[in-house]
Amino acid sequence: MLGTTGCGLVGTASSGGNGSPGGNPAPSSQLTASSTTVSFGNVAVGTLSTQSVTLTDNGTGNIVISAASTTGSGFSASGGSNVTLTPNQTVTITVNFDPTTTGSAQGKLSITSDASNSPLALHLSGTGMVKAPASSQLTASSTSLSFGSVAVGTPTGLIVTLTNIGTANVTISAVSAAGSGFSASGGTNVTLAPNRSVNVTVSFDPKGVGGAQGNLSISSNASNSVLQIGLSGTGVAQVVVHKVTLNWQPSVSAVIGYHVYRGTSVDGLSRLSSSVDPSTSYTDSGVPGGQTYYYAVTAVDSSNVESTQSSPISVIVPN
Repeated sequence: MLGTTGCGLVGTASSGGNGSPGGNPAPSSQLTASSTTVSFGNVAVGTLSTQSVTLTDNGTGNIVISAASTTGSGFSASGGSNVTLTPNQTVTITVNFDPTTTGSAQGKLSITSDASNSPLALHLSGTGMVKAPASSQLTASSTSLSFGSVAVGTPTGLIVTLTNIGTANVTISAVSAAGSGFSASGGTNVTLAPNRSVNVTVSFDPKGVGGAQGNLSISSNASNSVLQIGLSGTGVAQVVVHKVTLNWQPSVSAVIGYHVYRGTSVDGLSRLSSSVDPSTSYTDSGVPGGQTYYYAVTAVDSSNVESTQSSPISVIVPN
């Protein structure tokens, strides 16, 4: 019999959340994919097409991925097997489609793991198409080359670039130039893989004064077996330039230098020197021939005061 002043026994019951001691929730495991479907669209038979799928551990515990496998004709996968993911960690799986026949194909990518949503399944689709035959097409960087005016006896060159824009190799068997004064070098006996190029140098060496026309011909096994480029240029007379050397006596007055003047008449002389020249000689270079020129000199003192021109002298420059 218990007295009214006796000690009472109090019992307290507790329960951990989700059945875990201490009240902490148990780790969850959830594997997600960046896409639930992978569509390859149209792929030529015998051509491998690839896409990537990213798997993420969206739970609070580690996930062990044991296998990634595919079903369906032409589908395969690589990567992602025997991988352990920590929470929020990712891994990428490469999915392949290599159709062996034409027509629609359906498949599945299955990812087996210890996650709560294992196996994770992704739908795969693609269509095998007839592979287009290899093409061969040769193009040039220009459809015509113009050399403009070129002095006789002074050859000049221009470059044209030939490019294989097809899907099969192109072999160039011959490169030749026709027309007076035109010639070509380079590009012969060259095999170009798709998207590869070669340069051909075309030269124009006019044999006389006047216009010239020609063409550059490139022979190959491309579908456009003979590629032609128009050539043009004009031969002009070569201009012979001369130089005139002048010497004079120094000024009897104190001067800092001299200026030189030239003209085709005594009344229209123009200064040649851009600054005061302290020497008593001057060479006038690049003077066209077949003309009489007049020269005069002035002296400049320390105050930059210029004297009147000396008496002009004439110089006959031959052709």
